[in-house]
Amino acid sequence: MNRLFFQDFPCTGNANTNTDAPVLVLLHGWGMHSGVWQDFIPLLTPFTQVRCIDLPGFGRSAAVEVPDSLEDWADAVHEVMQARAVVVGWSLGGLIALMLAARYPQAVSHLVLIAANPCFVQREGWDAAMPAELFTPFAQALQQDRDTTLKRFLALQCRGSVSHKQDLRFLQACAAQPQLPSSSALCQGLALLEKSDLRVLLAAMSLPVLFLLGEQDALVPVSLAQSLPMVLPDVAVQVIPEAAHLPFLSHLQSCSDALLKFIGASA
Repeated sequence: MNRLFFQDFPCTGNANTNTDAPVLVLLHGWGMHSGVWQDFIPLLTPFTQVRCIDLPGFGRSAAVEVPDSLEDWADAVHEVMQARAVVVGWSLGGLIALMLAARYPQAVSHLVLIAANPCFVQREGWDAAMPAELFTPFAQALQQDRDTTLKRFLALQCRGSVSHKQDLRFLQACAAQPQLPSSSALCQGLALLEKSDLRVLLAAMSLPVLFLLGEQDALVPVSLAQSLPMVLPDVAVQVIPEAAHLPFLSHLQSCSDALLKFIGASA
């Protein structure tokens, strides 16, 4: 199996047909698979077509060889994309979406980054990110106890959400199927989050870009909302109150409304 697994969801609205409705490509985050979008998709399909992709080593793409570079991850996604799509990336998926838009600008009409950061871990001159002293132990612990590390990361994603208990139960159930991610995907995914700094690529974007951020996100600080316009002056940013790292799960309607309005696909 060399190509990534994907699943299509046709447009259900009367105003659009499957041929003229906008296409959304959804890219999940670290440790997850495309099933994480299952409650979000029904709010999108009345107006759009949706393609969910399992990233290399995750979900039904578990058997796909995991690339070493972020560029290769983006290339793998591009191979199974439909032409000229709105690309929506959550967390790690946001980094891949940003690289994809930089490498294949003709294939991306809009970029929507949910709880994502062009530079995920803090470094000199970039405080609006996760502190290295909090991130590094995850990479170290992953080598020793994969299952416990995954559970800790899932809990951290839900911390601060107004619906954290429900969100955590959903993530735990989602993580248990369809199959566990490969060890190489987990390790390489964390390495991409730790090392990637795509601020220069973001600054060069000429297509419309929207960031949807959670007010209570423990991984992507809400202070990013003030930092992003200094990188890309025309960027659109919306903060979802009382949301953590999964606003598309805890605040389904707010996220879908913002996304559809941004791409001009709402009723």
